[in-house]
Amino acid sequence: MRFVPYAPLAFDRQPRYRAPRMRSLGVALVVLLGLTATALADEPREASPVPPDALEDAAKKARFTSYVIDGDRARAAGRATAAARAYAAALDVRHDPLIAGRLGVLLVQLGKPVDAADLLLDAIQRATNATAEERQGFLKAYDAARAEMTWVDVTISHAGTKLTLDGEPRNRDGFSALSMFVAPGEHELRARLDGYEDAVETFTARKGQEMRVTLTLRALPEPLPPPLKLRRENPRRPDLSSLDEPPEDEPPSREPIVGGVTGEQKKAGLRGSVSGGPIVVFGVASWSPAVGAMIAGSLRPNDYVSLGLEARAAWLTSGVEGGQINAMTVGGLASVCGHWRWLFGCALGHVGLIRIQGAATSYKGEHPEFVKLGIGGRIGAKFNLTQSFSMQASVDAVALDSGTKIIAGQTAIVDQPPVLVGAQVAGGWEF
Repeated sequence: MRFVPYAPLAFDRQPRYRAPRMRSLGVALVVLLGLTATALADEPREASPVPPDALEDAAKKARFTSYVIDGDRARAAGRATAAARAYAAALDVRHDPLIAGRLGVLLVQLGKPVDAADLLLDAIQRATNATAEERQGFLKAYDAARAEMTWVDVTISHAGTKLTLDGEPRNRDGFSALSMFVAPGEHELRARLDGYEDAVETFTARKGQEMRVTLTLRALPEPLPPPLKLRRENPRRPDLSSLDEPPEDEPPSREPIVGGVTGEQKKAGLRGSVSGGPIVVFGVASWSPAVGAMIAGSLRPNDYVSLGLEARAAWLTSGVEGGQINAMTVGGLASVCGHWRWLFGCALGHVGLIRIQGAATSYKGEHPEFVKLGIGGRIGAKFNLTQSFSMQASVDAVALDSGTKIIAGQTAIVDQPPVLVGAQVAGGWEF
C-alpha cells in the first residue's frame, strides 16, 4: 500500500497551525485501516457447499435441453434421421411425453411404426403442454402406426410374473393384465414365476386387428421328502438283516396289471401265442363268401411288435355257374404287426392256391389249381380277457400276382380280379 504525503490544497495559501499529536494519530488510523483492509482482502472466504444431487440434476437438465434443441433444429431443417437421434438421446436422459410424441411422428415418417406406436400413445395421453397443431400431428401419426400394428390384450393368472415377447422382456412392473402393440407375424409370449410351470402361448398377429391372449401358470409338484437314514444299533457291526427282507406289513412289489382279472401280472420278455377261429374270404373265384377256418402262431418280443405265421382254408358256399363249379383256397400268411393298446396293424405276405372243381355231370377236364403269391395288410383289435386268454377280430386284404379265369369251351365263366378280402374272429392262448 502506498501513502501519498500530505500536500496543502492550491487555494490554501494561509499557513495554519496543526498540532503534531493529532497529525500522528491520524496517520496511525490511516495505516491501521489500510492493513485491516489488506488482511480482509487477502483472507479467502469459504463457499457454501452445493448438494451433489442438485449438481447431477442440473447436468441432466442441461444435456436434455441440448438434445432437444438439436432435435428441433434438425427437424426444422428437414433432417428427420438426425432429429430422431437427438430426441432419442434426450429420452435416454429423461422421459418427456412431448419429446416422445415428436420422436414417434419422425419414426412413422421413417417407416418404423413398430417403434412409434407406444411413444405416440404416451404423448396423446400425457403431453398436456403440446400445442393443438402438434397434438393433431400425434393423432394422425398414431392412426398410421396403429393400422400397421396389432393391439394385444394380455391377461396373466398371477401378478409379479416375468413376461417376455419373443425373448424380449415386457411388463417390468409385474402387472397381471396389460396391453401392447405387436408387429404382424408369429410371436411367443412366455410368463415365468418361481414355483410354477412356464405359461407359453404362440399366436399370429395381423395388421390392424385386436386380440386377447391368456397365460395360466400351474404350480409345480411339491418335491418329495428326503429319504430316511438307516440307524445302526452297533457302529462297529451294522445290522443289515432288515434290508434283506421287506417288512412284514409291506406287500410284495407287483408288476403292472394287464387287464382282465384283478391281481394278474404282466409277463416280461419274449411271449408267444396260439390262436384259431372261423374265417370268411371273398374273391375265391367269385365275390360270394368262402367260409373256413384259420390257425395261427406268433412271437411277441415286446409290447409293440409281433411276428406271426397263419394257415387258413375256405370253401365257397354257393359255388359258381349256378353251383355247378365249386372253388376253395388254402394258403399261408406271414405277418409283421405293430401294437398300440388294443389296436394292431400288420403287413402280410401270402402264399397259397385256388382250386377249381366242376360237377362231373356238366364238365369234363382237369381240376385247375392256381398258385397265388401276394402282399397285403390287416387291421384289427385285440382284448385280453385274462392273462392267458384273449379275443381278437380283424379284416385283411391281399393283392395277388394274378386273377382267376375259368373258360368252358369258348366261354369265360369266371374272370375274378387278383384280390382276396378276408375277415376273421379268433380266440388265443398266450404263454
